[in-house]
Amino acid sequence: MRQKMSVSEHIRLAEQLNLKALSSIAIVGLGKDAGKTTVLNHIMRAAEQAMPKRSLAITSIGRDGEPEDVVTGNVKPRVYVKKGQLVATARRSIMRGDASLEVLSLSGIRTAEGEVAILQARSNGFVELAGPSIASDIRELEAQFRKISPDCLMLVDGALSRNSPAGGGLTEAVVLVGGMANASNIEELAHKIKKQVTNLTRPALDQDLRALASDAFSDHPKARVLIFSGPGEIRRILELPALIGHGEEIKKALLPDDTVLVLRGAMTSRVVSELLNSEHFEKIKLVAEDGTRYFIDDQTMKRLAQRDVTLHVLHPLLLPLVIVNPKAVDGHAVDVDSLIHTVSSEIAVPVAQLGASGW
Repeated sequence: MRQKMSVSEHIRLAEQLNLKALSSIAIVGLGKDAGKTTVLNHIMRAAEQAMPKRSLAITSIGRDGEPEDVVTGNVKPRVYVKKGQLVATARRSIMRGDASLEVLSLSGIRTAEGEVAILQARSNGFVELAGPSIASDIRELEAQFRKISPDCLMLVDGALSRNSPAGGGLTEAVVLVGGMANASNIEELAHKIKKQVTNLTRPALDQDLRALASDAFSDHPKARVLIFSGPGEIRRILELPALIGHGEEIKKALLPDDTVLVLRGAMTSRVVSELLNSEHFEKIKLVAEDGTRYFIDDQTMKRLAQRDVTLHVLHPLLLPLVIVNPKAVDGHAVDVDSLIHTVSSEIAVPVAQLGASGW
């Protein structure tokens, strides 16, 4: 990877991401070692350079910023904060960095690493982020951040995982990070990035129907399924513990005249394959919370197209930039120009490669 970015390059990055207009952004990776923590550091530096008076608030879906991977033992990039920035992390992670942190409040949100605390950095230094993986908890953290700093820019170190919602209306925008650690060659990485870009930019359901769905989920917190029949009518609401393992129940609830099926949770090939066994599952709009919730393989996508099933989202996401990492797990790096050219030829979103450290 190329060396540390200059001040002017960080300001340019802030402009590419349109950070001044955003209230929140998530950084999501194709998989492990994609480079998203390094990208988080770069975006923090970009925000500091472009908006020096605006507060930053940082948290993570899961655990990030630890000195080594808890599974592989490999050395990992650290999250570097500046004095005055806000951090939300679990109590057991507070002492694992070298930044001086002041506890402002306890959030009441529990994780495997303890209760999440809201802190403010009293010195520059490294922190470990260990945040919640539940969408409602991330929303609660943002609300608590904004009580302290209403105009803060919230940065979420996210994940593209069936169990970790990076979107679901949690942030306005996402940055997708893909690296050679996630593929065996440049072409494979370009294909994977193209697939995720397609998902992340799925079109939104009609605004009136989105409002109805939002109200329904608010009134029925345990609801996983909304079935629309006719214009503006929710015919059926199903309260389920999960989508996986309950495809048969969803399938049986479908009727011939249904027009929209909204599913809250991970939209996997397994779930969709069960729905495809229903003769009524055709010429219908299939809707996820947002593009980070789609986990459908190519073969299942072909079957959906054959049934004239179109994919939509409740919460559209801005995807201003895709960032690529030329470094593979074994340390070797592919040619950066070739990587950017190949990925750029597959997608309409701008592609960039950033410096090595981010701090």
